Amino acid sequence: MSSADGPSPAMAVLVVDDHRVFTDALRMSLERQDDVAAVTVAHSAREALARARRVELDAAIIDLDLPDGSGLDVVAALRGLRPGARTIVLTAHARPDLAERAIAAGAAAFLAKEGTLDRVLGALRASAAPVVDVPAALGAIELTPRESDVLRLLGQGREPARIAVELRLSLHTVRGHVKALMAKLGVHSQLEAVVAAHRRGLISVGSRY
Repeated sequence: MSSADGPSPAMAVLVVDDHRVFTDALRMSLERQDDVAAVTVAHSAREALARARRVELDAAIIDLDLPDGSGLDVVAALRGLRPGARTIVLTAHARPDLAERAIAAGAAAFLAKEGTLDRVLGALRASAAPVVDVPAALGAIELTPRESDVLRLLGQGREPARIAVELRLSLHTVRGHVKALMAKLGVHSQLEAVVAAHRRGLISVGSRY
C-alpha cells in the first residue's frame, strides 16, 4: 500500500479465533498482502493477550465467541496493551447492539464473517471513522437494557425463574419483561419470542450473545 508520502509501513496483525481452519485460511490470505509483514494467530482470549504482551502489533482481527471469554473483553484489553493497534471484530453475530458494544470497547471496525476478504483488508487499512457492517434489520424494535438482558437469556434456554436469579430481579418483574418482549415482537409465547428475535438479528440462539 502506498500514500502521497510514499510507501506505508507493513503491518503486524494478530488474528484471534478458535476455528483453526478459518485462522489458517485468513493467515494465508493476509500474508499474501504487500502491506502485511507478519501474522500471529491466537485461539483463545488468554493466548491473544499473552501474544499481545510479547509482540508489537499494528492491528488485530478478533472473533467475539472465544472458548475462554468474550472477544469484547479482548478488544478492551488490547486498547490498554496496544493503544496504537487497530482492532477489528469479525463475527458470525453481526448485530447492531454488538456493533455498538464493540465500538464502545475500542474496536475500529465491526464486520460480518460472511463478508469478503476485501472488506476485511479495507477495514485494516482505513484510518478514519469506524467501519460497521451489519445486515439490515427487519424493522426497528426498541428494547430497554433489561429487556435485552432477558431476551438474551431466553435465547440461551433460561426459564424466567432462572433469569430472575441471574439478574437479581423478582420473578414478577421478569415475567413483566417477557410480556413486554412478546408484545413488541408480536408473538404469543416465549418460544415464538426467541424465534422472532433470532430472525431479526436481536439475539444469536445458543450463543452467549
